[in-house]
Amino acid sequence: MKVRTVVDVFTYITGVLCIVAVSGHIPFMYPLLLFAAMTLSVYLDVKKVSIPRWILTVVSVAVILYFLIRIDVQDLIGHIMEAIFVLMGIKYLERKEVRDFMQIYALALFVLAGLGLMTMGMAFVAYLLVFFLLLSLSLIFLTFYSQDPEMELTNGTVRTMIARCLWIPLLAIPLSTAMFVILPRTSYPILTFLNRPDKARAGFTDNVRLGQVSDIQEDERIIFRATMDRVDESSLYWRGITLNHFDGTSWKSTKPGIYTPGRARGPVGTTVSQTIYLEPYDNSSLFALDKPVHIEFRRARKNDDLTFTIPGFIDRRIRYTALSALSNVIPEENIALKTHLQLPADLSPRLVSLAKGLAVRGDRNATVQRILGHLASDRYNYSLKDLPVSKNPLETFLFDSPRGNCEYFASAMAVLLRVNDIPSRLVGGYHGGYYNELGNYYLVPQKNAHVWVEAHIPGKGWVRFDPTPAGAAFSSSSGRGVLLRLQMFVDTINYYWYGIVLTYNLERQISITRTIVSGLKRPSSFPFSPLMKKMALYSALFAAAIGLVFLVRFLIASMKHRELAVLDRFFKRLEAAGYKKHASEGLEEFLRRIGDDDLRRACMEFAREFERIYYGERGFTADDLRRLNLLAGRVDDVEKQTKNSAADSTPGQQGSIQHHLHPPA
Repeated sequence: MKVRTVVDVFTYITGVLCIVAVSGHIPFMYPLLLFAAMTLSVYLDVKKVSIPRWILTVVSVAVILYFLIRIDVQDLIGHIMEAIFVLMGIKYLERKEVRDFMQIYALALFVLAGLGLMTMGMAFVAYLLVFFLLLSLSLIFLTFYSQDPEMELTNGTVRTMIARCLWIPLLAIPLSTAMFVILPRTSYPILTFLNRPDKARAGFTDNVRLGQVSDIQEDERIIFRATMDRVDESSLYWRGITLNHFDGTSWKSTKPGIYTPGRARGPVGTTVSQTIYLEPYDNSSLFALDKPVHIEFRRARKNDDLTFTIPGFIDRRIRYTALSALSNVIPEENIALKTHLQLPADLSPRLVSLAKGLAVRGDRNATVQRILGHLASDRYNYSLKDLPVSKNPLETFLFDSPRGNCEYFASAMAVLLRVNDIPSRLVGGYHGGYYNELGNYYLVPQKNAHVWVEAHIPGKGWVRFDPTPAGAAFSSSSGRGVLLRLQMFVDTINYYWYGIVLTYNLERQISITRTIVSGLKRPSSFPFSPLMKKMALYSALFAAAIGLVFLVRFLIASMKHRELAVLDRFFKRLEAAGYKKHASEGLEEFLRRIGDDDLRRACMEFAREFERIYYGERGFTADDLRRLNLLAGRVDDVEKQTKNSAADSTPGQQGSIQHHLHPPA
C-alpha cells in the first residue's frame, strides 16, 4: 500500500481515539461534530475534492473568538477541549499535507493532556499508552511520506514497523515507574487550579422527598469503596445523614450540633476500621459503618447524631479512615423531644387512627414491634415502580396503593411512632454492598441507597429498625456470575490504582524510605505491611511478564539467526570455491556469475528454495532449515567432484577447469 494510505489510516484512528477517550467528559455534541467532520473528510478524499483553505481559516478564527467570549474559568479545561475538538474537525476537512498531519497530532496531544486534567483513572493510563504508540507510528510513517508521498510499502514492512514501535511504550513503562517512585514529590499541588472538578453523582441531600430515592436505587455507578475485613451482612448499614423534620411529603435535617464527648456514652460493639474511597457526590456527608465513632480526615466534623460532614460539597474523590462500633444502639437519654415528635399539622386522620390502633398501652417496645409487624405483612410490597404520588403520599401508600420503596416504609414507621409519642428519625445512607475478595474491600453502588429508622427507647437510647421488607435486602456477596467477577477484577485494578498511585505523596515517600532504611539496618525485623506485600507481588508479576516478553523476543530472534546462519554457511562454501558475493549484488544475480554449470544449478536450487520460504511471509521451520542444509551440502559435493575431475585431467584440462572455477573479474 502507499505510505499516504498508511498515514491517513493512522490519522483517522487518532481522531476516533480522541472521540472515545473524551466522550462523557464534554458535551456529546463536540465528539459528534468531530466524527461528522472526519466522515466528510473521507468523502472529500475519495472524490478528490477540497474546501478552499481560506474558508476554513476564517471559520477557525471565528471558532477561537467564540470560545474566548464564552469561556468560563470554572470549567476552563472543558471549554478548551470543546474548542480543540472543533479545530480538529476543521483540520480534517483541509487538503492535508505534512504540516496539517502534524497539526492534527499536536491537537491530539492537547486532547490527551486535557484528559489527564479531567480524570486520572486507569482508563487514562490505557489511552496514554495507545496515544503514545499511535503517535509514534504516525510520525514514523509521516517521515517516509515527507520524503516520497508515492512510496509503496509491503504488508510485511508495515507489520515490522508496528512491531518495532511496540517496544517504545513497553520499555518506557519501567523507566516511568521508577521515576514516579523515586523523584521527590511536592506537598503543594502547583497546577491544581487547572484540574476540572469531578462530575458529582446524584446522592442523598438534607431533603429526601418520597419517591426520590427510587431514581438513585436504579443507578449502577459506584459511590464508595471501603477497605476492611468482611463482616456479617446484617451489620452493613453505612450511616450518612439523619432526617428529623417531616412536612407530609419530604424529610429534611435540622442543623445538627457538634458532638460533645461528655454528653452521652458512645456506642458499644465490635470495633471495625475502614479505609474509604468516596466518589464525588452532591452532599457533604461522610459515610461509615453504623455506628461511626471517629473519622480521620482533615476537615471532618463529628455531629451529635453520630454523623460526619465536611464544609462544602464533595466535588472530588477523597480518601479517609473511619472507626466504627458495630451496634444498633446509640446510648443517649437527653434528646430534643419536640424535634423528634414533630408532625405536619394536616396529618391524615386515617393515619392517626391506624397508629393508635397499633399502640400497646404502656409498652413502647411492644408498640414498636406491632408497627414493624404491620408494615411487614403481606399487604405491603416493595417496589421501585408506580410509587404513590399524591398530595398525601404516605396516606396513599398505607391505605390505597400499598407499594413503595425504603423511604415509604421508613417514613410510615417513623410517623406511626411519633403519633404514639415515641421519638423517631430517619437515617439515610447505604445498605449492603459487594465484597471483592481480590482486593478485600466492599464495593457500594448508588443503587444500594437506603433509609431506615431510629426510635428512642427509654433505657436503651436510639435503636435502629429497618421496616423495609427483607426481599429488598442488598447483597454483599461477591457473586458467582462471570460478568460480576469480571467487573470485580476490573474494579480491583482501578481500586489499587486509586489507592496506591493517586494517593502517593511526599508523606508516603518518606514513610517508605524510612521503612526500607530500617529494614536494611535490621533485616530480620523488616516490617512488611499487607499493602507492601501486594505491591511486591504485583511488581514481581510485572517483572516476570516483561522477562517473558524478552524471552519470546530472544527465541524469535534466535530462529531468525538460524536461517541467516544457513545462508552465511552457503556463502562461505562458495567463497572457498572462489566466488565471493558483493554487497550490492542480489542472491540470484551473484549466482549467475558461477562458471561451472553443475555448481550453478546446485546453488540456484538452494537459492530458490530459500527465497520461496523467505518471501512466503512465514517463519522457517526446523524441516525448512534441514532441507536447506541438505541443498547447501550439495554445493560441497559438486565442488569435490569438480576437484576430483581436475586431479585426473591433463594439465591443460586442469587449467580449463580452474578457469571455470576462477573466472576473471
